[in-house]
Amino acid sequence: MIAVRAPLRVSLGGGGTDLPSFFCDEEGFVLSAAIDKHVGLLVSTAFQSRFRLKHLAWEEVESAADVEHPILRAALTHHWSGVPLELASVADVPAGTGLGSSGAYAVSAIRALSGLEGEELAEAACHLEIELLARTVGKQDQYAAVYGGVNALTFRPGSVDVRPLELPEVSASALRERFLLFYTGGSRSASKVLSDQVSRTLAGDPGVRDNLRRTASLARETCAALERGDLDACGELMNESWEIKRARSAAMVPQSLASLRDLALRSGGSGAMLMGAGGGGFLLVLAEDAGRLRAVMEEAGAPELPFGIDTEGCVLR
Repeated sequence: MIAVRAPLRVSLGGGGTDLPSFFCDEEGFVLSAAIDKHVGLLVSTAFQSRFRLKHLAWEEVESAADVEHPILRAALTHHWSGVPLELASVADVPAGTGLGSSGAYAVSAIRALSGLEGEELAEAACHLEIELLARTVGKQDQYAAVYGGVNALTFRPGSVDVRPLELPEVSASALRERFLLFYTGGSRSASKVLSDQVSRTLAGDPGVRDNLRRTASLARETCAALERGDLDACGELMNESWEIKRARSAAMVPQSLASLRDLALRSGGSGAMLMGAGGGGFLLVLAEDAGRLRAVMEEAGAPELPFGIDTEGCVLR
């Protein structure tokens, strides 16, 4: 039996510029931090000659082609010899909440079945989601899950540059103590939320392209602010990134989430942004008064998800 786990991530800027519809023409840039919340798999050879899979549902099938779970079906079909297996999925956080769980799950599945590592593993997971499953998703989640740590990710046609950040103590401490995640409820398909952005990008919509250029620029500014320890600038840039995302598509930021964010900023937060494609899930807040902020958000029905930084990336044991 083997166990594989891969970290989820928080995006500190640049989300949306990691989609091929954008970076195939212009350079994408994302600032991403892997966190100590994971998805993973336990895998063993099946005693009987059938695949037995436990995820949100239970499956028992004759062949990999019969598996209903799309990621597991694609991973088994393309990265396994066909010998029946038993697989059990585990996760610290619900899927569809903006922390990159599907990308991390694809990474875990491929690592368990193939033994791939590093860039090969990240690209195989991207290929599975984007090409094989035709999902409208980007590449940051898979790379964050493989490498761990806090990274500046630059996306170009045919390559992804991963630059680990060396942060001053003030920024490292803030990531441990002042950046807080709050669950706003609900889940969504990132692919569905992003479909409007992608279709408009491919159609050459100048408004969307300008929005994504500004998104990448803000992420570079946030990266520089973190590297010099300027947390005030980080808060301001988070707020501008929120407004840019909101302008890109109304579906990304429902009014209920906007109201919750406003509450966070009135209650001890200096910057706040929604994780993932939008539509629901987790709100990341840079806190000036963490105690007050936690109490107010808890009362508002948005509990905190405490987290630290994962430095290991995808691990097989």
